[in-house]
Amino acid sequence: MCPILASAATQAADPNMPAWFAQWKVPTQAEAVDQLAHLADNKFGVIIAVLLLACGLVYLVQGWKVFKVLVVANAAVLGAMLGSRLGTLMHGQNMWLWAGSSGALLCAMLALPLMKYAVSVMGGLAGSFLGYGLWYYAANLTGQQQVLQYAWAGALLGLVTLGLMAFVVFKLVITVFTALQGSVMTVSGIVSLLMLNDSLAASLEPSLKQNNHVLALLLAVPAIIGVGYQYSALAKKSAAKKPAASAAG
Repeated sequence: MCPILASAATQAADPNMPAWFAQWKVPTQAEAVDQLAHLADNKFGVIIAVLLLACGLVYLVQGWKVFKVLVVANAAVLGAMLGSRLGTLMHGQNMWLWAGSSGALLCAMLALPLMKYAVSVMGGLAGSFLGYGLWYYAANLTGQQQVLQYAWAGALLGLVTLGLMAFVVFKLVITVFTALQGSVMTVSGIVSLLMLNDSLAASLEPSLKQNNHVLALLLAVPAIIGVGYQYSALAKKSAAKKPAASAAG
């Protein structure tokens, strides 16, 4: 699979293929901010930013309630991205679209009956994002620039840890990955909306690009709040079930 993806990355992508489908590298902090600024300049930027904000809040606060729907949606997006990338190898007109649609449908259909394994995959991806981010942040914080190239090790550790934890503490992994994804989507939506104002964008963009602490706090604080809120709601629900079970017994 890796050689196929590597080969696909070297192919000329269909000019009709959206740029975010064609990107397969981890963006730097500056590149991520530039993408948000580009989103704000897009003619549909406001709509996309509002959708990111609304969907992000659902993931952040209610992820544990509707996790099956969210997992299937995530699987469909991952399948679409993988299918579209493989579709570029076929060199047919709009093959990225047909292959992406097929990949989305296939992964969505598989995610529902294999829910625990799908949650493991989502948890692993969230863990890899978290591990990569923590490694990158710690290296910059301590000034150890030479270890930045090994950030993949942090991503691998997070991938294995959270992926395997899904089979032991299923609910905790759901709250972690939905809260983390919700935080990223919510913050992205808010930042994109703020950048619609030129004066705010002029002061916000340099801070986000140059200050590692600002971006880390913007992502970490909502994620932690989301995990705490969701897990406390789960605990209350479990506590309410115990008296009912005792009464029934």
